[in-house]
Amino acid sequence: MGLRSHAKNVSFVFLFGIMLVLFTAFLDFWVLRELKRSYQETELVIMGIAGSNEAGSGLLRWQKEAPDADWLLSGERLMGFYGYDLETDTVWDRKFSEARRGVLIVSVCLDLALFAAFAAIWRRREKGNAVIFMELESVFRKLQTTDSLRPEFEFTHFDEVLKDRILSLWEQIQTDRECLIREKETTKALVTDISHQLKTPVAALKTSFEVLHSGQLTKQEHQEFLGRCSVQLRRLEELAAALVNVSRLESGLIALNKEKKPLFDTLLLAVNRIYPKMEEAAVELELEAEEALQSLLVEQDTKWLCEAFLNVLENAVKYSEAGTKITIRMMKMTVYLRIEIEDEGIGVPKEEQNRIFQRFYRGTDRQVQQASGAGIGLYLAREIVT
Repeated sequence: MGLRSHAKNVSFVFLFGIMLVLFTAFLDFWVLRELKRSYQETELVIMGIAGSNEAGSGLLRWQKEAPDADWLLSGERLMGFYGYDLETDTVWDRKFSEARRGVLIVSVCLDLALFAAFAAIWRRREKGNAVIFMELESVFRKLQTTDSLRPEFEFTHFDEVLKDRILSLWEQIQTDRECLIREKETTKALVTDISHQLKTPVAALKTSFEVLHSGQLTKQEHQEFLGRCSVQLRRLEELAAALVNVSRLESGLIALNKEKKPLFDTLLLAVNRIYPKMEEAAVELELEAEEALQSLLVEQDTKWLCEAFLNVLENAVKYSEAGTKITIRMMKMTVYLRIEIEDEGIGVPKEEQNRIFQRFYRGTDRQVQQASGAGIGLYLAREIVT
C-alpha cells in the first residue's frame, strides 16, 4: 500500500513538472514572437524615417503613437533598394538574440525555482500525512487491543472533529463488545436451560420404552406406560413450540405489526381460547371493565398480545382449585391502562415473585413441580409486552 501511494505521489509531481515546462514554453514562445515583431517594426520605422522628410513633430508623434503603416512600407522599400530585407542580420537582430537569451535564462530559472518550491511543499505535506497515518495506525491498534478501560490516544495532529469521531468509534466498539459478551452469556444460558428442560422428558421416555420392550408387563401396565409416553411426548411438543417462540423473540425475527384496535376485543379473544380449560377445571371467570373501556383503542399487535394474555390466563387456571374464581379487571389510570388478572390459587411466595418471569423458572412448591409446563409462558408474556 505504501509503495503504491509513493509511486502515485512521484507520478503527480512529475506530471506537474511537465505541465509547468509546457506552460512556460508556450509563454516564452508568445513573448519572443511579440519581441521579434517589435524589433522588426522598430527597424523598419527607423529606415522609413531615414528615407522620408519627417522631422520634428513627426518624429515626436512616432514616439507617442503606434508605427505608421506608410513608414513601415517605406522602410521596407528603402532596405530592399540597398539589397537588405527582414532576414538580413542587423544590430537589431543581435539585440533580439541577446534579449531572447535573457528571457530563456529567466524562464528556466523561474521553472526550476517553482518546481523546487512545489516539490518542497509537497514533500512537507507528505511528511505531515505520514505522521498523521502513523498516529492513526497507533490509534487503530489501541482500538483493536484495548480492554474496557479508555485508552490514552495521542491526538497531536488531529482536529477536533476527527478526535470526536475516534472517541465515538471507541465507545461504539465497547458497546458492541459488551453486547457480544451478553449475547454469548445468554446463548450459553439458553443452551444450558434447554438441555436441562429436555433431560427430564427424554429420561422418562427412555425409561418407559425400556420397560415396554422388556415384555414383562400386563396389558393394563402396558397401556399405562403408553400413556406416560404420550404425556412426555406432548410435553416435548409443547417445549419445542415454546422454544421456537423464545428463539424468534430473542433473535428479533418476530416483527410486531401494531395497529390501533380495541384492547377489550384482544382480551376477549384470549378468554375464548382459555375458556374450555376453565370449564374443565371448574374455574369461574369474572370480567370487570367499564363500558367506555370496552371501545378504547390501543396500538397493539393483536396476535402476540393475545398470546401474552393467554399465557398468563393458562398459568392462573393451572394453579387454581375447582370452584375458585379468576378475575380480570380493566382500569384506566392517568396516563395508562391497567389490566389485572387475579386468581385464588396457591399463590407465589414473596421471595420468588421477582423470578417468576424468568426463562424456564418454575416455583419450588410441590404442586408447581408436579404440574406440566416448562416455565416459559410467563417469560414469553413479559417479552411480548416489553
